[in-house]
Amino acid sequence: MSDSLAIIRTYAHTLTDAELASAWRILYEEHNRRGEKNAKVLKHSLKEGDHVEWTGRRGVITGEVVRVKRKKAICAEHLNGRPDHSSRWDIPMSMLRKISK
Repeated sequence: MSDSLAIIRTYAHTLTDAELASAWRILYEEHNRRGEKNAKVLKHSLKEGDHVEWTGRRGVITGEVVRVKRKKAICAEHLNGRPDHSSRWDIPMSMLRKISK
């Protein structure tokens, strides 16, 4: 665990309820801001065939972009290193991370 996360964990145990609610709001707003910034960058740079990853219920999943829409992208999940077109996901841009091939 990084030092920053250790500090946050310590604060989580020592802050009052009101302070913890404020801290949670600060982290939540920063998380949303970064997601929106990432989505804006991907909206203009993502294209069909790009390799991406996202975090789902089964952990980090990699795939290939099939189609880019305004706010989401349809991605085919990788199965043994190749796109499995029977397993497609409609994923918000803010959840995607572009990876190199």
